[in-house]
Amino acid sequence: MAAEKKPDMYELVRRERRIMSIWLAFHLLCVTFLLIGLFFVYQYMTMPDRVIVLARDLSVYLGNSAPVESGRVIEDVALRAAYALLSRRYDVRNERMLGFIFTKRGQGQAKGYLNDTQEMFETRRVYQEIESSEVDFSLINGQYHALVKGVLVRSGVYFGHSYSNRRDFALMMRLERSSNDTELPFKVAGMRYWEEEQE
Repeated sequence: MAAEKKPDMYELVRRERRIMSIWLAFHLLCVTFLLIGLFFVYQYMTMPDRVIVLARDLSVYLGNSAPVESGRVIEDVALRAAYALLSRRYDVRNERMLGFIFTKRGQGQAKGYLNDTQEMFETRRVYQEIESSEVDFSLINGQYHALVKGVLVRSGVYFGHSYSNRRDFALMMRLERSSNDTELPFKVAGMRYWEEEQE
């Protein structure tokens, strides 16, 4: 039987060095994965939440969470108010939507406008839709104001003949914070409306 060769001092040092190198590489790999994981955790925590909103008017939409006083929220409320007021037809009144978006004072102004134009809508059997719109807003004396400008398309029947025309419109609104968390964050407390037919 041949005698086993005992490792010499250099072989022992090389073996220890290999073991230490393997452990060092393993720890460096673990630290790298930990840093990558922390980076993705930070990215995940800072991205906005995706939310599904079921509003009291039974509309459902998908959006990102945002601070209550962000531009996105102001624009959303302003566009909802414009569509509730201006997208209409002669035989339907959407009172529920007005109650959802306007305060009591704002509802009075909105219903006043709708009542003033209702006879014309009925006699001419008018359908009206917003074709395009844009929103500007500003903070004045602690209150948000929004301006929705755009183009309306109005069609109907006048003296037995169908017609269609386009009108420029501007809807200026003063917004107030809602006191109830189950409602929109802002409601329209006052409004002014202008429109004129395009040439």
